[in-house]
Amino acid sequence: MATLILLSAIPGSGKSTWAKAYQRAHPHTYIVASDDVRARVSGGIQCFDKEALVWETFLKELNAHVDEKDCTVIADATNLQNRYRRYYLEQTPGYDKHVLVLFDIPFDICMKQNKLRDKDRIVSDEGMLSLLAELETPTQEIIDLYDEYIVIDKSFHAEGIE
Repeated sequence: MATLILLSAIPGSGKSTWAKAYQRAHPHTYIVASDDVRARVSGGIQCFDKEALVWETFLKELNAHVDEKDCTVIADATNLQNRYRRYYLEQTPGYDKHVLVLFDIPFDICMKQNKLRDKDRIVSDEGMLSLLAELETPTQEIIDLYDEYIVIDKSFHAEGIE
């Protein structure tokens, strides 16, 4: 069964750390991270001049493994709004299962963890506030579209943030 796991949270919440831990524990798991795609396409994680191509490539890479049996693909991006949560579900119809994972981590923890990341991955305080303002709680309609909905709360501690 091919499974897509869509992560949703602001930077510093532990999405990438969680994804890597999941990958270590589950064979045949691929991580498609928007930061990595942006670095390849634009030349840097903080280079936003080719965003259309970044997101086109991101979606293409999400669908690249859909025909593999018993694989999981993790979409590691913020996906802060319900329209993105719906979009990626609709644009990945080949998956047998879709899972939405929301990181419900307090903002102060995200701010602290953001500052522990590699220098090129740190989001400015202004950027963090802007992204927090964009964050929407998934509606019941969005939750019902997914086969599974998981909330990661503050008991999850992202150690060794990269």
